[in-house]
Amino acid sequence: MDMNKILSGAGLKCTKQRIEVLGALEGAKKPLTAEEIHSQISGVAFSTVYRTIRRLLESGVVVKTTIPKSDGVYYELIGNEHRHYAICLKCHKMRYIDECPLRGEKPKIEDFIVTSHRLELYGYCEGCK
Repeated sequence: MDMNKILSGAGLKCTKQRIEVLGALEGAKKPLTAEEIHSQISGVAFSTVYRTIRRLLESGVVVKTTIPKSDGVYYELIGNEHRHYAICLKCHKMRYIDECPLRGEKPKIEDFIVTSHRLELYGYCEGCK
């Protein structure tokens, strides 16, 4: 993935910190917390990582997922493919859902144009039920 293209397309300058945060998110198999992102980047203060994430979020490069009844906030790079997750309310494991239930269909809502969507299913994993 061309990080310079992603950043310039979002109207952002290409900085070392932004490249490193995007690199951590690009290589992740699941959304990451700010702490997990920070642990993958050396020589950058946590406050810088957090500010970088916030700016990427505001620019639409990164998406945020929260888990009800938890302090967990997770971040994921928005790529060409959107993802959906099943999230355990007890242990907070996130399981990727292989297939989009909408399968490219855009819901028709009067006086509203749908440009994208997200789906998060909450419940309990096999180990927590």
